[in-house]
Amino acid sequence: MRILAGDVGGTNTRLVYVQDDAEPPVRYEKTFSSMDYDCIVEVVEEFLSCLGIKWPLDVVCLAVAGPVISGSASLTNLPWKITEKALSNALQTKHVCLINDLVAAGFAIPSLNDSAMLSIKQGRGSQQAVADAVVIGVGTGLGAAHLMRLGDHYRVLSSEAGHAAFAPGNEVQCKLLSWLQRQQSHISVELLLSGRGIYTIYQFFRDEVGLPEARSTGLALQSSDPAQLISEHAIARDDSLCAQTLNCFIDIYAAVIGDIALHYYPLSAVYLVGGIPVKIQSLLISRKQIFAERFCNKGLMHENLQQLPVKLVIDDSAGCDGAIIYARHHFSASGQG
Repeated sequence: MRILAGDVGGTNTRLVYVQDDAEPPVRYEKTFSSMDYDCIVEVVEEFLSCLGIKWPLDVVCLAVAGPVISGSASLTNLPWKITEKALSNALQTKHVCLINDLVAAGFAIPSLNDSAMLSIKQGRGSQQAVADAVVIGVGTGLGAAHLMRLGDHYRVLSSEAGHAAFAPGNEVQCKLLSWLQRQQSHISVELLLSGRGIYTIYQFFRDEVGLPEARSTGLALQSSDPAQLISEHAIARDDSLCAQTLNCFIDIYAAVIGDIALHYYPLSAVYLVGGIPVKIQSLLISRKQIFAERFCNKGLMHENLQQLPVKLVIDDSAGCDGAIIYARHHFSASGQG
């Protein structure tokens, strides 16, 4: 079977071509900067052309960072509109499917081994195979999906949890919310838990709280990716403003993860995916205890959340692998496999 799968995000688009029936099996992949292209078809055509692959393919499955409605997706953080029909026509391929990127990650979870994950919080319940779980991704934006085991197979339901309202958990976060509300009316969790969110929190501590900014950091921010630069200084522990920013980010992150888990409870586990948690994994590990406290601080549900393990997926191919799994299932269900 000749499959084209992809993980299409606001920052990067990763494409993978696999051919199961080749000997040995074929797998090619490449990552593109999404903003360098006007549409997904341009990216796909360049990818296939570089590999010398001719279409039609057997099946195409793209995981996209946004809601998929009736075979159509408008990406939340990228000015692309993608439709299954347009892709099918452009690639001359009958079997084309779009799925939410967190749905793709969810399909990959059951196939991951322990080496693909880090424990951020231990669970207190009995260890079991993946049953119902929630998958939460933070990168250019925030997304979540519900992984459900139904007999011998899985189903994954998408959501737009990133656009739910931010609820402050302490006095500093109340001030942060008040500061943001002077700038806009709706303060979503994605506004803070994303790449741009890290810089927003940094600006709050600098401009509103009054923490001093290191001159070298301020100059570097003018020409660097703010989230990456701030995170690097926080990890190196050589800039107190950056460290305070990431401490606040992780506190909010843990609390929001707990909130999302409650929406899908009961669960067997929580899985974290996305570029940001992977890049700041050392900070998440060093703040494990505080992370667990913020995650479990849910009143009457405190004990319930203590039972849940929280695991960070460090395998960055999970999104594409999930899209491949979904593509195989879709092709088989269509009666072609």
